[in-house]
Amino acid sequence: MRRVWTAIVLVPGVLAAVVWAPVWLFALLLVLLALQAVREFYDLAANTGAEPYRLLGMALTAGTVLELALPWPVPARLGVAGMLAAVLVLLGRALSRPDKMRSSFTSAGVTLLGVAYLGLFLGVFGAIRLQAFGSVWLVFLLLVVWIGDTVALYAGRAWGGSIWKQPMAPRVSPKKSWEGGLASLTAAALVGLSVAIWQGAPVLIAVAVVLNVAAQLGDLMESLFKRGAAVKDSGSLLPGHGGVLDRIDAMLFAAPVLWYYLAFFHP
Repeated sequence: MRRVWTAIVLVPGVLAAVVWAPVWLFALLLVLLALQAVREFYDLAANTGAEPYRLLGMALTAGTVLELALPWPVPARLGVAGMLAAVLVLLGRALSRPDKMRSSFTSAGVTLLGVAYLGLFLGVFGAIRLQAFGSVWLVFLLLVVWIGDTVALYAGRAWGGSIWKQPMAPRVSPKKSWEGGLASLTAAALVGLSVAIWQGAPVLIAVAVVLNVAAQLGDLMESLFKRGAAVKDSGSLLPGHGGVLDRIDAMLFAAPVLWYYLAFFHP
């Protein structure tokens, strides 16, 4: 019930932000979301013995989100310049602590991974919203991922183990079953079919299916990080859901896939 009530509170707010928030406010919300998510990511890394440069990584994550989520006059050049600067700053930070040279590889690497994983992937949400009908595409993305995730949860509990009697990825996430994954894929396809009929665009069925596959991989990716860190959740901010990273992990993989689709087929 805590999971349900948290969703009831959050879902309308997220949809309202996607549809009606001004560009600057949406970018600011993404920055706040990214800062909390990257903090949780660095906590996971710390549980494995890594020592990420937290403040530097959070600053670079915020800057990366803003690069993508705001309408800069030369976004491509700015993005490349930003990532180059991020790498140079991180390497400079490692060089400034020769007493920590044995951990410099993991510290710089984990910090940069957090910037790319949370900064780039969440920044893509802002980049999508800046495109024509961007808010509509984001709502489509949210529906595909949310409905697929919900169906997977309850189908997995009801039928998990009834066909193959083994989880989808036993070492990474033992509770995720093939039954739940297939139910999620079916639900996503039905969402795509509904929108395709409404818009007269059959390709949206395939888009929804690919987004669902990406979302399930994103979920497994975060499960891999958590299992490596020997924790159940990335945090406890959201009752019934865990941390922010637990709630957005599927979106992190699905959003870039949608961005690629729009870039190539709806430029």
